[in-house]
Amino acid sequence: MKSKRSAVLSAAMTLEASIALPLFIFFFLNIISAIIMIQIQSEMEAELHQTGSEIAIRAFDMREGEHVLGKDTDDGGGILESGGCSVYAVSKIKSGMREKLQKSPVMDGVDSLNFLSSRIMQDGDIIDIVVRYKVHPVVRLIGFKDFDVESRFYGHAWTGYDLSGGVHSDEQLEEMVFVTEHGEVYHRDAGCKYLKTSAKSVAFAGLDKERNRDRKKYYPCEYCGEGICGGNVFITNYGDRYHGKVDCPGLKRKIYSISIFEVGGRTPCSACG
Repeated sequence: MKSKRSAVLSAAMTLEASIALPLFIFFFLNIISAIIMIQIQSEMEAELHQTGSEIAIRAFDMREGEHVLGKDTDDGGGILESGGCSVYAVSKIKSGMREKLQKSPVMDGVDSLNFLSSRIMQDGDIIDIVVRYKVHPVVRLIGFKDFDVESRFYGHAWTGYDLSGGVHSDEQLEEMVFVTEHGEVYHRDAGCKYLKTSAKSVAFAGLDKERNRDRKKYYPCEYCGEGICGGNVFITNYGDRYHGKVDCPGLKRKIYSISIFEVGGRTPCSACG
């Protein structure tokens, strides 16, 4: 027969086990609930970031569409722009989270997601997507109440580059002009007649009498002019070289666009300067 002391000890251990086991289960379930809630929130933040980034990229096309339709968006996002972005954001986030929120701590799944605090393209180029939802533990326990959770994406939409660098005065914009590789003048019009190459054929025998528009003589082209003794050669009105071939590289004029502040000693063109 067991002694009285052994019976008391066994009863005490049974009592401790009956108290410790529920506490352990309570603690374990709370840990599991916390891990699942953190996972859900991380997935929600990722979905918000993905959606917000897509809207930021598409905002430029939507804003251009507003301009085409004649809508004024100078004071903020237009109705079509902001409304379209808002509808897209809600639909995209709910679609991406629907399966993930099934049988999750989020109460009522995607149907409980609240986007009322979101402001998408309503204040200029600001994208502020706010989602609120309520979560509960996996197993409802005494002392562990439902609580609200908020996820948020905040960013700026890409609406094009400001090539003026923030300077909007026409007087401060940098003027671009056109020059040739060896020309001594600059042109404001890319279609200036003096920029166009026009070659004509003349007899080599009468070349010493030919002069260009600047009254200068013609000299042999460094590419194809050496060794010519007769026949016809090609000259231009503003060049100072004669050519033996009509497809000579020297007849191809290279035109460069430079800042007006880089013209150096070049003078304005008499036709377009």
